Amino acid sequence: MGFETHVFAWEEGAVGKSLAYCFYPISITEKEKICDIARTLKPVGVISIASDLAAITVNYIADKLGLIGNSLESTTFSTDKYFMRSKLRSFSLPCPDFYLVDCEAQEYKKIQFPVIVKPTDRSGSRGVSKVESYDDLPNAVARAMDESFGKRVIVEEYIQGQEFSVEMISWKGEHHFLQITEKETFGPPYFVEKAHHQPAYLPDLLKQRMIDIVKKSLSALGVEYGASHSELMLTKDNQIYIVEIGARMGGDYIGSDLVQLSTGFDFLKATIDIACGIAPKIELTKQDFSGIYYSNTKSGYVAEIIDRSQEYSEIVRKEIYVEKGQYLPQVRESNQRGGCAIYYSKQGRFVPNEEIIEILLT
Repeated sequence: MGFETHVFAWEEGAVGKSLAYCFYPISITEKEKICDIARTLKPVGVISIASDLAAITVNYIADKLGLIGNSLESTTFSTDKYFMRSKLRSFSLPCPDFYLVDCEAQEYKKIQFPVIVKPTDRSGSRGVSKVESYDDLPNAVARAMDESFGKRVIVEEYIQGQEFSVEMISWKGEHHFLQITEKETFGPPYFVEKAHHQPAYLPDLLKQRMIDIVKKSLSALGVEYGASHSELMLTKDNQIYIVEIGARMGGDYIGSDLVQLSTGFDFLKATIDIACGIAPKIELTKQDFSGIYYSNTKSGYVAEIIDRSQEYSEIVRKEIYVEKGQYLPQVRESNQRGGCAIYYSKQGRFVPNEEIIEILLT
């Protein structure tokens, strides 16, 4: 797009370092330090793509330098699950019952099991678990507390159903629908995603209800600009509950790859345009199918990696994160998965005969 890019990240694992015009080995949490550098650069925009944590710094810098971003108040609502739930409930939007735990020794309220325990300020399934009984609750809270930056945990009603996410983009408070993603997880207790598919298989009426709920939620949280990724749960009796609203793209290649493959809309370019004050041109030129499959989640040492991606013409991209001899723990969060394959199809949802990237363990 012709921009000069100044990129901030921990140096270890900074995959974009070699592509940046200028790279700074500074943590994205050091917002004041980054802002001081940005003042000297006089940037036309500031952006991150799929990180709640980075969104805090992005909107702080946008506020200080007069750039496009969401307000600091909105940032709090969209990055802290407790404040988010509280705000959505004040607008009578459908959320599970919940309460806050802000110290490990806190006496738990009388609740009905099972429940979901999660940090208030993390994403990527970090610290999330399903708890079936009171006896298991303290350990789950302690695990979530360890993952939380602010040492605060939310305990919420467990909603059983199918999970979806709604991908949108906003400009001056107007929210534009792009796609609905249908999710598969590895199940309890950690619910790490194993596949995403676009478009979701949903009747038009349910699809429109989801879109309406998300648009109202984004407005309630004060989101005015940029990408959003909103996770919803649909029960067997067609009740919709909000899991969370993210004022950023979805991870797992949902925003960066799947939306453009299924709709033809360059979601990433539009998000960058908005950050630079350019109104996005929203045209969905395709109604095709895309998705991603992740490898298995068993624990052990990697004995062999079988890559079948070349056998399927639908596979357009693959990633393998592990190597032979490496030890894999039980997968408890998204960044512990072994590999993935992204597909694209004009004919319908692609379902392979067997695992595309299979990791054999000893």
